[in-house]
Amino acid sequence: MKKTEEQRLKYNAYMKEWLRKKRGTKEGATPGRPQNTSDELWKKVNKRGENECWEWMGYVSESGYGRTQINDKPYYAHRVIFNLVNPGVIELNSPRNKKGIGFLMHSCDNRLCCNPAHLTVATLHENNKDCLAKGRRVLPKGEDHHRSVFTNEEIKQILEMRQLGKTAKHIAQAMNKNHSTVKSLLYRNRSV
Repeated sequence: MKKTEEQRLKYNAYMKEWLRKKRGTKEGATPGRPQNTSDELWKKVNKRGENECWEWMGYVSESGYGRTQINDKPYYAHRVIFNLVNPGVIELNSPRNKKGIGFLMHSCDNRLCCNPAHLTVATLHENNKDCLAKGRRVLPKGEDHHRSVFTNEEIKQILEMRQLGKTAKHIAQAMNKNHSTVKSLLYRNRSV
C-alpha cells in the first residue's frame, strides 16, 4: 500500500520528534550537533590582534573556505561572522545577482580569515579584478588556453604578417586557417 504525501509527512514529523525526545535534545535543535548561536560561532574563530587574520577553526571546504550551518542551511563562515559584527549589511547567502553588490573581498587573501576589518563589501567584478591584480589567479593565454586553435609560434607569425600590412583574408589563406578565426585573433590584438 502506497502512502499519501500527507501520511509520509506526518510519519516523518513523528519520527523526528521521537528521535529528539530519545536523545534529550531541545526542540528545534539538530540532534547530535549544538545549535550555531553567536557564542558557538565565535568559539570557532581564532580571534587574535585587531589587524591580524582571525582564522576559522571549524569545517573547511575543499575550496579552502570556512563553512558553517545555521538551521541546517550552509553558509560561508566569513559571511556569517561579518554579519554578526555588521548586521544587515549583507545577506548570509552569497548573492545570486552576479552584477550586484554583496560579495565579500578579503584584503588579506586568506580564505579562512573572518576578521571584519579584512573584509570589504564589493561586486563580483571588483573581487575578480582584485584577484587578478594580486596574482591569485592567472588566466591562461595563447596555446595554454583550452580553446586556443593557434600555437604561440602561429600567433607570432600572424601578428608579424599583420604588421607588414597583410589582410586577415591573406593571412588565413597563407597559413591555411579559417578567415573568421584569424580576424578574431587580430581583433583581440587591435594594437597591432
